[in-house]
Amino acid sequence: MIEPIGLSTSWNGPGGNPQALLDQHRALGFRRVEAYAHFTSIELRELATSAAEREMEVASLHSPCPVPVTERGERARWTDGLASVYETERMFAVDAIKHTLDAAAEVGARAIVVHLGNTGVASRQGSIFDAISRTGRLSDEHRRLRDQAWAEREAAKGPHLDAALRSIRSLGEHAFETGVRIGVECRDGYHEIPSVDEYAAVFEVTSGLPVGYWHDAGHGAKLDYAGFLEHEEYLRRYGDRLVGMHVHDTLGARDHLAPGMGTTDFEMLARYLGPRVLKTLELSSSVSPNQISVGLEVLETDERFGVREGILIEL
Repeated sequence: MIEPIGLSTSWNGPGGNPQALLDQHRALGFRRVEAYAHFTSIELRELATSAAEREMEVASLHSPCPVPVTERGERARWTDGLASVYETERMFAVDAIKHTLDAAAEVGARAIVVHLGNTGVASRQGSIFDAISRTGRLSDEHRRLRDQAWAEREAAKGPHLDAALRSIRSLGEHAFETGVRIGVECRDGYHEIPSVDEYAAVFEVTSGLPVGYWHDAGHGAKLDYAGFLEHEEYLRRYGDRLVGMHVHDTLGARDHLAPGMGTTDFEMLARYLGPRVLKTLELSSSVSPNQISVGLEVLETDERFGVREGILIEL
């Protein structure tokens, strides 16, 4: 069997009405949902209850989900702190994502998506995209900015990468207790952790633990467009560890588009989709329901995306 594709609540959540949110998903043919990082504990339980009533599955959570809250019940300020050199900030992030693992086990989700943080440098990615627009991709100016940005990242990364590795080891040990898998997502920015090479260290420190790779099609495409790597390199190296994939289209520096709105090579992505890989459309709120319907038609030309009205496909 091929797993059906799901839809992330990044598209239409959170809102105050989980029933209406899920009815929108169901009307488009989805039986599977990924809960994005905007639900409190109470809201996530309501979502899971409403999903069960509709015979839908909350298959994955995008950490931190539930979001941390203050003593007054308000959403706490969040940063991707797993790579922070400040121990209080790092442990706050670790504890929040342990809570995500516990919540995933509670609602029956099989995996969570994790961001490992960043190297502490200010991102130059916007300037790099501006240079591409002005002078062309791989122009002298583009390459100069790219190389300078990468050198800054590499010079600063040491203590942040060490912190990230401590964090993911701790999370992997906690995941082992819950039966939930962790997918470490490839990142949107070159300054974030892990780079394509740094995944090797991630998997070394989590050997024997339920920690794998989560591919984001837009992130890979944007870093390719920015000149830092070839998109498929992530999947060539780590496709055998693939827990899940965020599927969306990308046009230049803009991602989270419905399939068919950009230039993504979906056939390339499909080559790495084993039968049990979790697949989720992760779309911007600006994408219309009609664009999603057209996007599903684009994906339905390849059965490996498993999209036929969200129903399991028998091979």
